[in-house]
Amino acid sequence: MADGLLLRDSYLERIFMRAIIYAAGISRRMSNLVPDGLKGLLRVGSKSLIEYQIGWLVDNKPKEIIIVIGLEHQRYIDELGHDFNGIPLKYVFNPDYKTKGNMLSLWHARDYCIDDIIFTTSDLLCDRRDIDHFMDSSDQNKILIDSDSRELFIDNDPVKVQIEDQRIVRIRKKINELDRIDGISIGIYQFSKKLITDLINTIENKIESGNDNLSLYYPIDDVLSLSDVNPVYTRTSKWLDIDTPEELLYAKKYIKKEIIKV
Repeated sequence: MADGLLLRDSYLERIFMRAIIYAAGISRRMSNLVPDGLKGLLRVGSKSLIEYQIGWLVDNKPKEIIIVIGLEHQRYIDELGHDFNGIPLKYVFNPDYKTKGNMLSLWHARDYCIDDIIFTTSDLLCDRRDIDHFMDSSDQNKILIDSDSRELFIDNDPVKVQIEDQRIVRIRKKINELDRIDGISIGIYQFSKKLITDLINTIENKIESGNDNLSLYYPIDDVLSLSDVNPVYTRTSKWLDIDTPEELLYAKKYIKKEIIKV
């Protein structure tokens, strides 16, 4: 009986946060493959892209997973349902997903931002060894960073970071906005209740000032000065942010050959 109680207590201690998945994109660069914009439901190997994300999140026992979708994205609900291995799946609609910046997806999920939050996107494939390394880190505020993919540092698409004294001090896409590029944010974040509250307040201020057409990394950049946000560096640098048909082909190849271990 005592052993059973200890196991139960350990399990309860692991239920420590909520998770949010961004899935409201319109997938312009993949419109021929996903005319409805539901890129997260594309099959890669035995699962859809979003199921890989849900899978590793569920293994880390969040209280619930919130999936932010567009108004026309009912198929996410139909295919994923409301429960995944005992973890509730809840859905939030972003009515602005076609016309405004994706920071509003977090804004529309703000009622769930009352605990520590881990958030990611529906179209990311990341080696499970790097995810486990990220989750094992004791840092309260952290972002998974690839510091090895040097060829991406000159690309305008990846989100780049500047790091000083093991603290992320800038996060931007355009390379000319940074004096030095120290790594790529691949799209997995964990913020404390305090910092996620600061982030929601920052987004609210931008909305009130009419500056609501921004990507999420802009308000994240604004709150980096309010709390220490630490980099957790990938060990394998094996990941794909799937935005193009070519990247989807790479994803299928990497899963089939187990280049990315999921």
